[in-house]
Amino acid sequence: MTATSDCTKRIYGGFWIKTAAFVIDLIILTAIVLLVGSMLSITPALLGIEETGFILEFLIWMPLILWLVLPWLYCGLWESSKVQATPGKLVFSLIIVSRNGNCLGFMHASGRYWIKAISFMFVHIIYIVVAFTAKKQGVHDLCTNTFVVNKKELQRYDQQLPFPPVASNIMN
Repeated sequence: MTATSDCTKRIYGGFWIKTAAFVIDLIILTAIVLLVGSMLSITPALLGIEETGFILEFLIWMPLILWLVLPWLYCGLWESSKVQATPGKLVFSLIIVSRNGNCLGFMHASGRYWIKAISFMFVHIIYIVVAFTAKKQGVHDLCTNTFVVNKKELQRYDQQLPFPPVASNIMN
């Protein structure tokens, strides 16, 4: 194995580091959902409108709505932001890039999230694919042409070569 392929291999975020990042994000998301859910649950009582039919129906559906909307916004907004990653990924210096090495737009990040969420509902082993693909991509990454890369390793690689990683064998 050459030095270039070793460097190239370290650029991609592996299975275990992505799993650790996911756990951190799950803890953060759970706290957010509980906080928002608690605030929404007590608001009708404070306003004296908890007996209204719409409010009762909303309170029944609220956990599902929160667990659909908040994780989507969390992932979509963080991954399409300037930092290019959720807080869990940032802890491990991981960022998400498009096939061209660029930041994702909100729609691209949203598509990536929904493919991940929907495929996880049907097949719980989709994340194991990361361990067996050369560029450590999950099903959602393969479908959206995205890569989870180590920002520090990518910068080190950029400094070693006169051309960007997109032009090399990293992204091809």
